[in-house]
Amino acid sequence: MKTIRLLGVWICLLLGLAIANLALRTPAPLSANAPADQFSAGRAMADVRAIGRKPHPIGSAEIVRVRDHLLTRISGLGLEVLVRPGEGVRDASKGSRAVSVGAVQNIVATLPGTDRDAPAVLVMSHYDTVHNSPGAADDSAGVAAALEIARALKAGPPPARDVIFLFTDGEEPGLLGAEAFFARDPLREHVGVVVNMEARGDAGRAAMFQAGTESGDLIRLYAGAAHQPTANSLAAAVYQRMPNDTDFTHALRAGLPGLNFAFIDDQLAYHTPLATPEHLNQGSLQNLGDQALPTVRALARGAALPARTPDLIYSDVLALGLLAYPISVGWAILAVAGLLIVFTGYRALRGRAVTVVEILRGIAGFLLLASAAALALHLAGRLIGIADQQRYYAVLGQFNALLPGAGILLIGVCLSVLVLQARGTGRIWVTAIAAVMGGACSLVGGFDPIGLGMAGAVIVLAWLSLGKGVGVFGAWLGALLVVLALAITTQVLLPGGSVMLAWPLLAASLVAAFVTAVGGTRDRRVAWALTAVVCLVAILVVAQLGAWGAWTFAGVGLIEPAVLAVFAILAAPALLPLAFDFAAYRWAPVFAAVAGAAGAGLLLYAGVAGGGPDRPRLAEASHLADLSTGTAWRVSPLPRLDPWSKVVLSDSDKTPVRKAYPPLYREPVWMAPTAVLPVDRPVLTIDRAGDRLLIRAVPSLGAEVLTLRLRPSLALGEPRLNGRPIALPTTAGQWSSLSYHAPDPNGVTLSFTAAQAGRVEVAVIEIRDGWPRGASAIPAKPPELMGSGYSDKTIVLDRGALSWAADTPAPETDQQ
Repeated sequence: MKTIRLLGVWICLLLGLAIANLALRTPAPLSANAPADQFSAGRAMADVRAIGRKPHPIGSAEIVRVRDHLLTRISGLGLEVLVRPGEGVRDASKGSRAVSVGAVQNIVATLPGTDRDAPAVLVMSHYDTVHNSPGAADDSAGVAAALEIARALKAGPPPARDVIFLFTDGEEPGLLGAEAFFARDPLREHVGVVVNMEARGDAGRAAMFQAGTESGDLIRLYAGAAHQPTANSLAAAVYQRMPNDTDFTHALRAGLPGLNFAFIDDQLAYHTPLATPEHLNQGSLQNLGDQALPTVRALARGAALPARTPDLIYSDVLALGLLAYPISVGWAILAVAGLLIVFTGYRALRGRAVTVVEILRGIAGFLLLASAAALALHLAGRLIGIADQQRYYAVLGQFNALLPGAGILLIGVCLSVLVLQARGTGRIWVTAIAAVMGGACSLVGGFDPIGLGMAGAVIVLAWLSLGKGVGVFGAWLGALLVVLALAITTQVLLPGGSVMLAWPLLAASLVAAFVTAVGGTRDRRVAWALTAVVCLVAILVVAQLGAWGAWTFAGVGLIEPAVLAVFAILAAPALLPLAFDFAAYRWAPVFAAVAGAAGAGLLLYAGVAGGGPDRPRLAEASHLADLSTGTAWRVSPLPRLDPWSKVVLSDSDKTPVRKAYPPLYREPVWMAPTAVLPVDRPVLTIDRAGDRLLIRAVPSLGAEVLTLRLRPSLALGEPRLNGRPIALPTTAGQWSSLSYHAPDPNGVTLSFTAAQAGRVEVAVIEIRDGWPRGASAIPAKPPELMGSGYSDKTIVLDRGALSWAADTPAPETDQQ
């Protein structure tokens, strides 16, 4: 019993985190000879390998090959297929003057249902990639999954309604294919529900991370149909408030219900050359299909699509099943937890196991634990210093050290605070350490009011809670009351988020009530049973919160590691009695400090470790031909040059310098002159017709992107693109930008109303694949580097300008 009391908290932590790790594992992929009605990652991988050979951005030669492959595969499945060309637009975001447009080639395949007039099920994925990634996961996996779903559905009885498979073009530069479909394609009127499949990495369990509003019945259908579902209403609620978008965004804007799936682990392969078919975790693809296929099948075979009903609170339980219930049940759970806490407090106060003052100090102590944990991880994030994309991917390459490092540091800090709380010591030490940490937050990366605020909170709470030991019931009730207050607040402001607070709170409250009801016995068997209940609940709570925490950390942890502190705070009430047993051990402070140091060491390693063939870092170098000045440059927009980029940029023995080059680069980039080589010139004309300013650009052969940037001397009105109104803001003296992906060979025309006298400067920019003909030999990238952005591309820049006088109204004439 003594060993359990001393080591129980560590045993429960290790077992809980081990279970969480098991819950996060992907299933084994089914082979290509799996039953015809099942989803097989082995079969889907054939399409991943065919599609994900090379990068295939919109407008590239390679995407034509991918499109031909899809048309051949769809025809072989016996589906109705059409290529639906259109023009997709991404308007300028708030405060921006940049618009993206693309000539998209959406592919629509239809599996006919028995009732062709019934609202259809739309299964959506995109078949384009960014410029330097073969996109085996994003989104070849989604495309391959859609083809495998179509095959599996075709192998069974005809569905009750049409199932439409939409493969969008131009998702990467701005959801252009989805915008064209949901805004202007007449087929959108036939759609009743949407299932979208995406990826932001190439490993991990697939999660249903976003649903439309009033999706209660749809969530119930998903919960009953999906195999090993992974979903959480908190993630969905938070994602709706984030700036991130997928093609599913346009379905929601069109008022359609639906479900959005993605897997997000191993993000080093997200938008990088690492995203090859060989690198893709086939278990992730299998898990995506295991959830999407039965959901689509249930939607397709249903007599009616799920009705719009109030949203539910929901979460998977260790990926074994999905628990979903109305918001009213969420209130009932909190009410039960509250009654249990009141019962615990009443019994503890009546039995003199605690005083009101101890409970108040327990509240302060728990807030101290939360503030200290958040401060430690926030400082770790500041020290790691993710200030740009290059640094982000460098740290991302060490994610397997970063996550456990943050977790172990968190455990060490939380146990240290609990030990101090139990012993009533450490005010001075905590004050000094918090002051140093708060100051360090501002020494790295500039003034940091968040870090200073956290440090101030730690100092104040240390003086409120330490100085005199607090018993287990004082700390326990304090923690339960704080989490109850947080859960009630979340239930009011963000009901979907309460699932993550309510169930750990209910579990800890049940244990607390049970302990106060039967505790204090001298019966050894009862004591063992009591300890077993406490440990079992602690293990289950840690397991569920560990699974939630790992998924959340993968999504936002690199930007703010302190998000992981939330899960420690929620797990603490279940672990508190075990932690207080541990705190009585003589060497407890040493063990807690060693854990904190080990976590800090792993984080330090993650911050300074170099790349390698398996974890390459970003590199970017391109050729810039400025036809307006007759100069050429080797350029790299990344903040730091690696040895390979230095060699490439130093082509003419000139040392690269960092400078701005407007209007192409408004922020400083690395540049070095290089030999002027012949490149095709885009045609740029600027003219006036009446009161309309006309800017026309005709791309050269092979241009993947054509960008027009203009700086007028006055604000221009009524912008139109190829005669169609477009939202392109202009401001006097400022550059506005329109990027056209897969530009029409016949050219792009921008026009504005400009009646007053003025002047406009215009730059036309083309992006072409590969280095120009005649370029000196480019050394191969070492295996520890991978191209990003427009690396190994040719950028062509030309400029023009036009001044004009104010329009003079025609004189009025009298007509008899």
